[in-house]
Amino acid sequence: MLLFIVLTTLMGGGLCADARALRPDQEWEKFRSVKDGFSVLFPEQPAVINRGQYRKAPVRGARNYAAYQDGVVYFLLAFENPDHEKPLEYFLESQLPVTELRDTEVSAAKEISIGSFKGRQYSLKRYDYRKSFNYPGVLRLFETKNRVLALVAVGKDETDSSVERFLQSLEISEKPSGKDIGAGIRYAESPPIPDSPELPTGVPRKALILIKPAPEYPEEARFRKLSGGVILKGALSSSGKVINLKVVSGPPELIQSALDAAHKIYFIPAVKDGRFISTFVHLEYNFDIY
Repeated sequence: MLLFIVLTTLMGGGLCADARALRPDQEWEKFRSVKDGFSVLFPEQPAVINRGQYRKAPVRGARNYAAYQDGVVYFLLAFENPDHEKPLEYFLESQLPVTELRDTEVSAAKEISIGSFKGRQYSLKRYDYRKSFNYPGVLRLFETKNRVLALVAVGKDETDSSVERFLQSLEISEKPSGKDIGAGIRYAESPPIPDSPELPTGVPRKALILIKPAPEYPEEARFRKLSGGVILKGALSSSGKVINLKVVSGPPELIQSALDAAHKIYFIPAVKDGRFISTFVHLEYNFDIY
């Protein structure tokens, strides 16, 4: 399956009227995954993305728990690693750069721990597509009995109070506290944002997509050997959500899977005149039987 993305500017202004936009006064909440043995504070209900949906992600049983707030993408990656089969360096060098941390400079490692669990912290610089701007970030890697946990924030570093709260909240336990993440957030349709009649030009900083999973292939479509492409259009909103999704074309049996994948795109919005703005997005998902 292949994914193509085309971005154009949609509208200027501050935070848009997205029904799922997080209010500044909204409390963070601790979410847990008993399966992966952790709990952590997130600013919103996280999405759960099976990393097998990514192309070129060879480690099986890996999951990404992702959320967004105020110019920062927060996520926790859980990799299965029975009996410490692979060292932390393997995940840093061979797994994370494949997807979420591609085009990222990693430096300044230091030893850290949570109770008896040892780990390392790294400083990040995530570059944009033209390598003309970098976004600060921080990564913490921990080794548990059967897993490696990667706690990541991109958009701000640990000097930001919200990022520090996220980093410090991680609990590693077979019986972690907090609200069950379960299958993650379920997206409902939000009120549409009207298209701007005049599209501003010269956006100095385009939206930076960090997570863009491929769609799951519906079992019925796979059984019927149905292939084809789905084209969607919508917006990467200033609130950090994919909204206004509309179907341009595609087989009906594949559309819902494409919509689900599109809603799980995580990004830092485009910036103009010091404010986040919304941008058009065209998404093409190709479903191929190999």
